[in-house]
Parts: sequence; structure tokens; C-alpha cells
Amino acid sequence: MDRNLLLAFALSMAVFSGWLAWQQSMVVPEREAAAEQARLAQAADPAPDLSNPSPPQVSEIPLPPETPDAAPIAPSAPARQSQPVVSARPDDTPASVALWEGNLESSTVSARFSNQGASLVGWKLKDYYETPQHRDLVELIDLPPGLPPTLSTPFRELDLGDLSTARWEVERSNEMEIVFALRRGGATVRKTYRDLTDGYTIELIVEVVNQSGAPLRPAFQVIIPAATNDRPDFGELSLIALVGEDVTSELVSGIGSPGFFSRIFGGGEDGPVLFSTDLVYAGLEMRYFTGVLLPESSVEAGGTLVPLTKGESAAAVVSLAGIEVPSGGEVSRQFTAFFGPKQTSVLDPLGEDVRHAIMRGGSWIAPLTTFFEWALARVHDVVPNYGLAIIVLTILVRLATWPIMVRQMKSAERMRELMPRIKALQEKFKDDRQKQSEETFKLYRETGVNPLGGCLPMVLQLPVFIGLFYALQSSIDLRQAPFFLWINDLSAPATLFTLPGVDFPVRILPLLMGGSMFIQQRMMPQAGMDPAQAKMMLIMMPGMMLVISYTFPSGLVLYWMVSNVLGIAHQLYVRRKMHTES
Repeated sequence: MDRNLLLAFALSMAVFSGWLAWQQSMVVPEREAAAEQARLAQAADPAPDLSNPSPPQVSEIPLPPETPDAAPIAPSAPARQSQPVVSARPDDTPASVALWEGNLESSTVSARFSNQGASLVGWKLKDYYETPQHRDLVELIDLPPGLPPTLSTPFRELDLGDLSTARWEVERSNEMEIVFALRRGGATVRKTYRDLTDGYTIELIVEVVNQSGAPLRPAFQVIIPAATNDRPDFGELSLIALVGEDVTSELVSGIGSPGFFSRIFGGGEDGPVLFSTDLVYAGLEMRYFTGVLLPESSVEAGGTLVPLTKGESAAAVVSLAGIEVPSGGEVSRQFTAFFGPKQTSVLDPLGEDVRHAIMRGGSWIAPLTTFFEWALARVHDVVPNYGLAIIVLTILVRLATWPIMVRQMKSAERMRELMPRIKALQEKFKDDRQKQSEETFKLYRETGVNPLGGCLPMVLQLPVFIGLFYALQSSIDLRQAPFFLWINDLSAPATLFTLPGVDFPVRILPLLMGGSMFIQQRMMPQAGMDPAQAKMMLIMMPGMMLVISYTFPSGLVLYWMVSNVLGIAHQLYVRRKMHTES
């Protein structure tokens, strides 16, 4: 590895490290403020004890900080989707209600609901399968016992008990909607699920009718829990929230644990992450799928990302502002739930800001990522194999960056030609470092060689590489897309066979990538480096990249390998052309 490459790598790492430090400097004050808000909000309702191995009950999930009081709701006519309910006694719901489950279907989704918490207990995607063998449909609701159900509503502030674990009555069920109702203490709470579309969304209407003798103040808290498991699609399970224009994403396994910088610089465990207002959505996300809840008004909405079982489960909570409902009054709130693939066409109805935040996390590299995803799709329209499409796209990127690459390679070749003279100066002035540096830079001036000439082009290529990296890493089109022979899923590592006895997977693509990188390194000049150090770098860098790429998706490793091979061919071409011209 030459000094230019080392400097480019160092600059890239410095930029990345600086970005991490800046992110941390922004996050720490927010976390401290959130922690203070959590302490104030939970003064009368302590947060769950994370040291307790048993999962907390729904009633232990903290509410977001209260928003300013809203005006009381005047009595009004009952909502159009349900009949008026007149409570003759404090609790009209039978003491024992039989467990019930029912489905709503669309061409893309099979959604299963339960009257246990009036919740969503299953969401199968009809167009996606767990494995390339196409045996089982993808199930996005996968929770162990003891966690609050998906889209459950505890309403603990009404002092009616924990409604997320109660058995609700099924007031109406047909192919268009399911209506659950629960009557306690002169209050009726009703949840209606309807308008399941072919675009992976469903509407949830939650209403509270107050026929008690005292005012009520419902907070409309809706929960989306998430739990880690061994299924491939759940490998990067996170909770996500969009507040205003800021995206927060936390791995479920890390919520409630100290972060990277907290471990280095000290700090206690992270508690719940609270957002008081301007919550656009909150939910869960994986590499290729997401499940989020959008309130009808983001201005009134707050949210919480809270650990349930440390390292194993957590929940995203969406809460609309508490509002007073006088006796004889009613109020309803509407939410839109989306559970589906992170695909532009199906996310478009949710809004451009939501789509970009879900798919790109608000990253500054989002436009490049979007462009390369679009370019990959257009190439695939012509070449109906995603492996071949990646190869063609890599060639097109190389052609587009040809002028930058030629400048870098010419600089490397001129440096390589100077290497014998540089080594002679190093040997001549080996006991005088200052004189050695002076004579070396004098040689650079005389020959017109800029030792940093190959650095800037490499830095300019970094955004292109990152954009392609994220496009190939997150494109759902590559999920279970075959290439040839044993490479039957470009979104996962491609194992040729497993060594018996040690259970070690043998993967050809990373080995070819590491070999091509080794050859490319051999072609680069080792200016100013000790021979022993140069030899170590020659082995260490390809070896490190081999280890890193061994668990990467095979589509990404394929791009990397093809790019290296094209780089070798390009370098040989530039070298031959320069020799011909001279």
C-alpha cells in the first residue's frame, strides 16, 4: 500500500470518526434531557426494573411527557362505525370472554387479530417467503409470551385496569373491518381495524365514550413491541422513530444498555428514549422490512423507545396528547399502521419524508443510494439476473469514474517509476532524516510528481462507494435473488460447503475478493515505507478486508471483487499506455 492510499484511508477514517463524535455530541444532551423528562414523567409511576429477568407488564411502560392541556371535548353523537352504548352498570363487559381470533385479508397481507388486548397477533406477507425454497411466508409479528401485544392500548391512566391484557368483546367482524369493545366503570373503549389495503397499511381508530359521572383523560397510547430471534430477516432488528426531521434508530438488543462511547468515557445504562411532540412515526425496522405506526397528528404525538427485557426485547410507544372527556362526551383518534417491505413503491403513500427516513435513516448519502438502487433496477430490466446486473453496474460506475481513476493511476505509476531513486536517497541519507526528506521533496519538484496526487481522487470516490454499499446492502430486490450455482441469495453470504468437524463455512467470493485485493496492492508503489512494514501492510489489508467481507451479502462482495478486477485491468492499461507514450 502506498502512502497516498494510506493517507486516503486515514482521511476517510478521520471523517468517519469525526462524524461519530459529532453524532455522539448531539445524542448525549438529548439523552440527558430525555432521562430527566423520564424521571419527571414517572415520578408517580416508576420505570421497570431492568435487573428483573421477567418481562415487565404493559402498565410499567412509561408514558411520554405530557403535552399542554387540551380543551375538554363536548358531548357529541356516537362515531359512525359503531352503535351508541348506554352503560346500565359500571362494567357491562362479561367477567369471562372467550378467546377469539380472526383475519382480514388483502392481495398482499394476511392480518390476524385477537380480542386479547384487541391487538394484532399476525401479519403475513403473501409476496415474500422466509427462505429461497418458498415454503413459509414472512411473518412480521413474532413475539414470545409475556410481551405486550402489537397495537395494544393499555389506557392505564383511566384507572380501569390494564386494557392491553384484557379480553375485549368482538362487536363486529366482517371482511372489511373488525371492531372490539370493552366497557368498564361507565366508560366504553372501542378499537376498529379497517381499510386493509394492498399497500401493507391498515387504519386503527380508537375511541373512548364517557358515560361515567366524572371526566376522563385518555392518552391513546399504542404499543409496537419487538423481540430478537434467530430468523434471518430479524438479524438487524431495531426500533425507529421519526421526530420532525430527525431519525432515531436503536438496536433492540442495545436499548437499555450503555452505548459505545458510554463504555469508553463512562456513563450509566440508557433508559427509555422519550419524545414529547412532533412524532411522525415510531415502530420497528429490519434490513428489508419495517413496521411503523403513524398518528393522525404528529404535532400532538409523543413517543417512547423503552427496553422490556434487556438485550432481548423492547417496545416503541406512540401516545397522542391527553385530552379531557367530560361525562356524556366521547373522543376518537386515528392511526395508520404499516407493516411491509422497505420498497419505494409501497412506501410512497406514507409520504416522501417517511419513505426516505425509513429507507435511508435520513443519511446525507441518501440521494446517491437512491440513484444506485434505481440504476440497478434499470440494468436488471435489461439483464434479468441480479448477479449479472451488479457486474454491469460495476462496469458502468468504473466508466463514469474513468477520468478520476486515470489521474490516480497515473500518479501511482509516476511514483512507481521514481521508487528506485527514492530508495537510493533513503539509503544515502539513512542517518539524516531531515536531509532525506529535503532531497526527496526536491526530487518530487524536479520531476513534477505530486506525492498526494492520487489521494484526492480516492477521497472523491468514497461517496460513490458508500452509495453503492448501501444500495446493495439494503435493496430488497436482492433478497433471495439467485446468481448461479451455489449463489442462490445475493442478500446473504454464499457458502459453497462447510468443513466437517469444525463447522466452518467455505465461501469463494470473499476469498476471490481478498486475492484480487492482494494483487491490486502488489501493483501499488510502497513509497516511503520500510520494506518489512510494506510487506505487513500487503498482507494485513487484504486479510482484514477478507475477514470483514466474510459475513457480507454476496451481492456486495461480488461488486467489490469485480471492482478490484477491473481496477487491476485498468492499472495495467494505464501502465502500458504511459510506457508507449514515453
